Amino acid sequence: MLKSCASRRRQDKIFDMSKLPRRRDRGFTLVEIMIVLGVMGIMASIAIPNYQKLTARGYRSEMVTAIGKFKFFFKNAHDNNATFATSDVPDSGGQSQVNPDPTLAALGIPAQWDGKRTGWKDMPFGLEGGIRMRYYFQVNSPDEVEFEACGNFPSFGPLTVPCGDMGINGNYFYDEKVEGDGTNPPGYPAELPAAF
Repeated sequence: MLKSCASRRRQDKIFDMSKLPRRRDRGFTLVEIMIVLGVMGIMASIAIPNYQKLTARGYRSEMVTAIGKFKFFFKNAHDNNATFATSDVPDSGGQSQVNPDPTLAALGIPAQWDGKRTGWKDMPFGLEGGIRMRYYFQVNSPDEVEFEACGNFPSFGPLTVPCGDMGINGNYFYDEKVEGDGTNPPGYPAELPAAF
């Protein structure tokens, strides 16, 4: 009897898991998961287009800097020589080569500026780093020069926009004419697509 009392006391002290209330193991329901995925989809549909526009603006800022340098150079050339022509590019239809060379790197792929290409030899500057857009200019007359830039922006779709006289297609195109007094003729600058 003593033995049975001792064993009973021992059993009372042992923690009996079966007498505890069982906690129901429960994960997320399918409805809860679908709601979370729906909210994430809505957030992505807002964030991704804004990110793509921000990226395109970054690519476009390269063009704004480059065209600004070209205009400054040609305005000084016109003020000093009464013509936009340079020793490398003559008046009336003188054209530069596309720079960077589109045969070395596809449009949108960073490439190095080549100051030895026709039209660019007289310019005392070059663009630095990997240039994503391709540039071209043409001296239309002693008092008018035209700059063109062509790009391939990741979010702008297929390459269906012909890039002027460059002989390549992109999905972004910028065209600006500048007259001897530094103004633009009506309709310039032109940009496709027009809005950012």
